Amino acid sequence: MTTMSNDSAAAVAARVESERRDRTVLLRGTAGIALGYGIGAALQATYVYSVYVTNWTVVPLWSRIAANVVAVAALVGTLALIRAHRARSVARMVGAVLLAAASAAAIRYGAQLAIGIYQDPEGAVRNAELFSGFLMGTISGLIGMWAMVSRRAMRDQIRAATRDAVHVEIAIKALEQEEIRVRRAVAEGLHGTLQAKLVVADAQLERVLSHAEAAGLEEDYVASLGQVRALLGEAREVDVREMSRLLYPDRLELGLVPAVRALLGRMPASIATRLVVSPAVRILDDPATGSLTTTERLLAARVVEEGVTNALKHGPAATISVSLDELDAVLVVTVENDGELYDPQVAGSASGTARLDHRVSLVGGTLTLHPGPERGARLEARIPLGVG
Repeated sequence: MTTMSNDSAAAVAARVESERRDRTVLLRGTAGIALGYGIGAALQATYVYSVYVTNWTVVPLWSRIAANVVAVAALVGTLALIRAHRARSVARMVGAVLLAAASAAAIRYGAQLAIGIYQDPEGAVRNAELFSGFLMGTISGLIGMWAMVSRRAMRDQIRAATRDAVHVEIAIKALEQEEIRVRRAVAEGLHGTLQAKLVVADAQLERVLSHAEAAGLEEDYVASLGQVRALLGEAREVDVREMSRLLYPDRLELGLVPAVRALLGRMPASIATRLVVSPAVRILDDPATGSLTTTERLLAARVVEEGVTNALKHGPAATISVSLDELDAVLVVTVENDGELYDPQVAGSASGTARLDHRVSLVGGTLTLHPGPERGARLEARIPLGVG
């Protein structure tokens, strides 16, 4: 209930702020255009009447400017009073502008009489001043409305784009959580259920073998059963465990650093490994107070796995170095090896690296694979933190 109330209050506040900005754009745009028209008209009238009209009594320029300023104030004030910024339909917008323009024209003419610009003017003069004032107000108001509508459309586009981005982010986050859930469930199934069944099958085969040997069956038959048992044992001890680790790395729940250490600890003794972790990453990866999510840990661990796999597949690497750092809310994962110098043209497109690159790009990150300084290859991933 409290959350719904907060959301409603936020929506009301956003609507009020939008209306305030619409009003500001409308009134400022209208006032600016109208003031420009007014000053220009005052200059023109003063020049024309003083030069081309015989026996014309010169009216000070500032008097004409003052009358036009009063008209601008009336125009803007009327638009604000009738809340023209709330108009949505074209008819209401035009109607509001025409009403404000008529009000400004009448007040402008009244100001001209009060200031003394005209003394008992003829009907033609009155009509000309009223029409020019109305025209000036209409043009200025329509331009102000256009500016408001343009800004409103731009704001709606930005909001729509923001909503789309939020929806995409939510969808990606949901997919990430589902991926983690499925990986964990399958890994636990392989490690638990499948291994248990393989243990039962191994026990059954052992019993069959003992009976077969006691019954004096052919040696080839007994040897075949022994090979089947050995293959099942190898699958249980090696393949199933390795598949489980690939789906969900060991010790990932404890943190990224323990998971990477466990991964490097399975390397052959002939390959030296080195792990460098910056203090910032240790803080982020702290199980109690850290902010690294399971999704970010899993993605970073996948980068390390890909770098290690490439080192084992492409050239006899003697050393594999892994670096974990954080720069400007970006997790930087680097895997280097000193095997054969990586040549993109010879190596071609690695499907595993390409898939990982796509996965990293979904969270706004980058993945690069290029040759090392002298030997081997360098795989580097930059994963933005806290985007979900």
